[in-house]
Amino acid sequence: MIDLSIAKIAEWTQGSYTADGFIQGVKVDTRFISTGDLYVCLHGERVDGHDFAQQAIDNGAVALLVDRKLNLDIPQILVSDSLEGLRMFARAYRETLPAFFIGITGSNGKTSTKDILYSVLSRVGETIATYKNQNTEIGTYLNLFRMDTNTKYGVFEMGLDYDGDVDLMAEVVHPDAALVMSLAPAHMANFRDIHHIAEQKLRIFAHGINNDYAFYQGDFDEYRKLDEGWHTFGYDKDNEFVVSEVASNNNGIQFKVNDMNYSCNLLGGHQASNCAGIIALLTKMGIAQNVIREGLNHVALTSLRTELVNKEASLVLMDAYKSNPISAKYALDLLTTYDYDGKRIAVLSDMVELGDDSVALHADMLNHLKTLNLSHVYLLGPEFRKASDMVTLDLERFTFFSTFEALHDAVVPLYKEHQMILIKGSRFYSLERLMKEV
Repeated sequence: MIDLSIAKIAEWTQGSYTADGFIQGVKVDTRFISTGDLYVCLHGERVDGHDFAQQAIDNGAVALLVDRKLNLDIPQILVSDSLEGLRMFARAYRETLPAFFIGITGSNGKTSTKDILYSVLSRVGETIATYKNQNTEIGTYLNLFRMDTNTKYGVFEMGLDYDGDVDLMAEVVHPDAALVMSLAPAHMANFRDIHHIAEQKLRIFAHGINNDYAFYQGDFDEYRKLDEGWHTFGYDKDNEFVVSEVASNNNGIQFKVNDMNYSCNLLGGHQASNCAGIIALLTKMGIAQNVIREGLNHVALTSLRTELVNKEASLVLMDAYKSNPISAKYALDLLTTYDYDGKRIAVLSDMVELGDDSVALHADMLNHLKTLNLSHVYLLGPEFRKASDMVTLDLERFTFFSTFEALHDAVVPLYKEHQMILIKGSRFYSLERLMKEV
């Protein structure tokens, strides 16, 4: 981060300040405070950041951003609303940065796309990409503050949980280029329908992006209906950048984009579409082909996404950050096609927030699971159980669980056998806990 004076931050946030000084970073969580940080006291659903200000000071914070003055001997920036103050700060800070900014959104593939872009662009110049899973509004601001005038590229993943989320983040980040990846039902309680979700994702293009740097996954009709002259990529032959001849093995994937051969070290054929959008954008940016190819083959993925982990005698495919009908099928495809000489088992949780069609979509997933060569399927959650009434299943092969603890007790002994186990679930269930003692 660029060193900033408290007076300058107060000016940007239209606030007042009790004493001047300088800060070297911004944090909203006292656990991650470093010496020299500004601690922003935010109001959460259950806690008030103001109550932890002394802890932040003890951990090294040198100033506070507050919406009520605290009886503490430390410089404080007083604003009317601490979240709005943080937003104003981030917006002004963004304007000081000369980097080329890329925004990414979509139902699936955002994080992989971010990781691939980082792998390529970091070979060209200093690159900051969204840290881990900080694809929320506040996370976006914190990642902006990780950048300084030496940063050449900023890669920002933008999640969509509520109407207006992408708009809000893109308005602050003001990306120079953007990629919109796949479309799937998610957080449906917060949206009218899938068309509403498509509209919201494509709002990323509404914040100053030149159409030459706007790319979306063109295999989705809902996106196509809203097209305003942007570039398309995908498997359908009417896309501008067409993916073909996808092959996968235990070392990654091989594919073509507009008849040019590429490869990537990521697992799963679905990654070819993500790569196509990235190749299209990077080519438009003037990144050399040899750099693109090098980066594609040295990607390090964010944790909990398509991780292969040896656990006792088993091989675990951990993909437990989120789940929806498309991403679950991607994971199952990888489970069934991976070159492995043991049995294959799927452990799935409910796919949450699918709206009125939730039970039907879970029934579709059960029907898909029936067609796969799996020795057993373990299912957690009420939606899969309701859906089982709509599908004829071999109950010798399917087991349903109502509690995580019961699922844990059933899964842990599986690690002792030579078999491949997929763990795929929504964030609500935190299925990575299946790898730990309870």
